[in-house]
Amino acid sequence: MVVLVAPLIATLAVLGGLGSFTTVRELAEPHFKGLAWIVPVGMDLGILILLTWDLLMEYLDLPWPVMRWVAWAYIGGTVLVNVSAAHGELAGSVMYAAMPVLFITVVEGVRHLIRRWVGLASARRVERVPAARWLLAPVSSLLLWRRMVLWHVTAYQDGLKLEYRHLLAVSVLQEEYGRWAWRWDAPLADRLALRRMPTGINANGSPEGGPASVAEQAPGEDELLVAARRVQREARRRGVRVTRSYLGDRLRELGYPIGTARLQQLLAVLRNDSPQGGGA
Repeated sequence: MVVLVAPLIATLAVLGGLGSFTTVRELAEPHFKGLAWIVPVGMDLGILILLTWDLLMEYLDLPWPVMRWVAWAYIGGTVLVNVSAAHGELAGSVMYAAMPVLFITVVEGVRHLIRRWVGLASARRVERVPAARWLLAPVSSLLLWRRMVLWHVTAYQDGLKLEYRHLLAVSVLQEEYGRWAWRWDAPLADRLALRRMPTGINANGSPEGGPASVAEQAPGEDELLVAARRVQREARRRGVRVTRSYLGDRLRELGYPIGTARLQQLLAVLRNDSPQGGGA
């Protein structure tokens, strides 16, 4: 389809541009003499440049509507000049207006195609990691960008929150098994949990249930139970008794919001898991 349509689009743009160019140049000759060609070239190039510039600014997250307004003012001026060449005749006005309208329609169609292609017209576009962060922390920025692309997390702030939760989970494993040894000594389920789709993120890469932060999303049951068991192992190593208050505080520090009823259920599960059958 691209191979077939692209030449047709280019042909329509050239025909529309030539028709409008000829009309505007003839009307400009009494005023600009030998430089009359500057007027149609300037108007057509101005439309192309302004629309392209507006597209670039939008892609860089620096939209400025004035660019598009001025472009449409040029478009209106081009159509008006072409219509005025008919001197009030209806048929002539339609024929004169057809060329610039055809050219402008092709330009707007290409612009819309580009916006859809790069994700500017939908929520599929992954936000950029700021250049300052790349400069100050290139390695962590690369990992953050990689995770956002892999899981299609479109919002940069959501990516930061997910990265923070990932670092917290890694720090727990490092504290329990060692700075490097956790990659081999930690249970397979704990290591695989770091690679799966983050809980609370939908297929579009944004938090489920509205704009609330990722840390405020309810974690999955398996994820919460794994975190609770980590807290239990950590408490055993330190010789600390796991109470409801201690478990709740540690889970909230790890970024898991949890209520009292759920805490009580988790504590019961941990006691059942305990070799003493309730020594926790």
